[in-house]
Amino acid sequence: MKATFKRPKTKKGWLSFSSIVIVILLGSWPVIHLFNKEVIIFGFPLLMLWSMILIFLTTFIMIVINKVGGVD
Repeated sequence: MKATFKRPKTKKGWLSFSSIVIVILLGSWPVIHLFNKEVIIFGFPLLMLWSMILIFLTTFIMIVINKVGGVD
């Protein structure tokens, strides 16, 4: 099976794609290195708190993409 990548054609598609790429970059090594400190916030290590924020941010962006894309 040939794997292909379809590029977005609309402004909404590019906005959705770029928001997903931003979330992926926020979870990559250069950003994670900034949060890998021995700091406790709300009883959580800073890196764990950042991971939880990324999970909620990813969920929120997927909900927005579904609303913008017209998926019910």
